[in-house]
Amino acid sequence: MYLIKWIFTTVRREIETALRPLGLTSPQSQTLYILAMSPGVTNTDLEKLLLIDKSSVTSLVNGIVKKNWAVRKSHPEDARMKQIYLTEEGLEIHKTAERTIEAIKSSVGETLSVGESETLRGLLKKILHDYRYANTRV
Repeated sequence: MYLIKWIFTTVRREIETALRPLGLTSPQSQTLYILAMSPGVTNTDLEKLLLIDKSSVTSLVNGIVKKNWAVRKSHPEDARMKQIYLTEEGLEIHKTAERTIEAIKSSVGETLSVGESETLRGLLKKILHDYRYANTRV
């Protein structure tokens, strides 16, 4: 398992280095991605999707709102709830970040053949499934 973490950390560091000139952190990039795919999500939705706590989501959203990458709007059915949407500027920075990340993923993906990639993906899914199943049996 150490090897998986080491690979994750190495690739994440490369992505963070590539995003830095755009003024983006990795969590901000992940948030912009979610907002592009699911406009109108709430802070609670982001907590679940990003696997981070409430205060971290609040700080993250405040940061992207301050940079004018997103706006909060009242929920049509519950004014206490705020939905989050990308601005045009946020959508553009998201697209740039996605192209940057895809270039990194492509270069990493060239290391393995298609068959090797499929085998690795299958093995990782198997480990994840078994781990999740083992934790539900307790």
